[in-house]
Amino acid sequence: MGVRLTVKRRAEAGGAEKPQVVTLTEDTITLGRDDGCDVVLAQSAVSRNHARISRDGTLFFLEDLGSSFGTLLNGTKLKKHEKQLLSNGDTIAIAQFDVVFDRVADVTESNAGNTMFVSRNLVKDVMKGLGSSGEQPYFRVMTGPREGHRIEIEEAQEYTFGRDDSADIVLNDDLVSRRHARVRRDWSGVHVEDLGSRNGIKVNKKRTKKQTLKDRDELEIGGVKLLFLDPSEVRETPVVLPSESQETEGTVSVAQEQEPEPEPEAAPPEPEPEQPADAPAEESPSESQPGDAGDAPAEEPPPEDGESPANTTEDPPAEEGSGKLIDFSNKQTLIGLGLVAVFVLIAIVLMVLVFFT
Repeated sequence: MGVRLTVKRRAEAGGAEKPQVVTLTEDTITLGRDDGCDVVLAQSAVSRNHARISRDGTLFFLEDLGSSFGTLLNGTKLKKHEKQLLSNGDTIAIAQFDVVFDRVADVTESNAGNTMFVSRNLVKDVMKGLGSSGEQPYFRVMTGPREGHRIEIEEAQEYTFGRDDSADIVLNDDLVSRRHARVRRDWSGVHVEDLGSRNGIKVNKKRTKKQTLKDRDELEIGGVKLLFLDPSEVRETPVVLPSESQETEGTVSVAQEQEPEPEPEAAPPEPEPEQPADAPAEESPSESQPGDAGDAPAEEPPPEDGESPANTTEDPPAEEGSGKLIDFSNKQTLIGLGLVAVFVLIAIVLMVLVFFT
């Protein structure tokens, strides 16, 4: 069973960097700024030995090694020197680095292309999770002097947790009462119950009086954290690497000075402004002056008989100027003028009659 870590540095300018992927098979994997770490994150905000991933059977745990700026797991800051269980797809944030965790199946190079070999390994791993070997549900102590110890819960048994020596499971912690909690296993599962303790119990950080536990639930008794693990429940399947994997094996180093070199996108050529079809006709006054020798022959018509060129320019055609105020060739115009004249005549006659009668 190995670990695949996908390391990506968040760019300050918002640009995307190509992630680096490494596959490690060690039981302990260190992450930090020191060159001796398995995953080197070369940045000043990263401690020399920042965090550690440790293996316990088929489980992997993350621990902050007392770093200066802390470690985030899926956005939640870890307490120093306190282990947290890792699952496929979890994101470990260290300074500007994001490290995605995945378990990978045991596939050797000689058998990488053998599908039956891969399937057999996956079935074997799942059968371990189903408890085919008779493994009992158990608690793993996550904090305190007994960190890493395993407390098995047998069938049809009841266990008392407390600080007193008469308890079945003794937890030496000031926040633990003499008889703090009871754990019972029956045909319906494993149940935990508070025995009226001073500080109570919590399951997955929520206070409760009595609750049935599920695989990977976190139980807090006073200041002691216990991880409940039930092999009878199906757990996540490890990732199977492709036969021709491009991932590196061994250590990986991500330097601070690594800056992405984005390929400049070829800008589309700007279209040149199209010349309007009537552009030649719109000439500036300086270009259309009669004094231009090159334009005069092309634009000035030849003078008619009896007319000089000067007279032609002074008397423009009637349709281009304002020589005619009224168009007498239009019938409607003539009719209108006639009506106006009649009305004027009638008005004059009426005025004469009024004044002389």
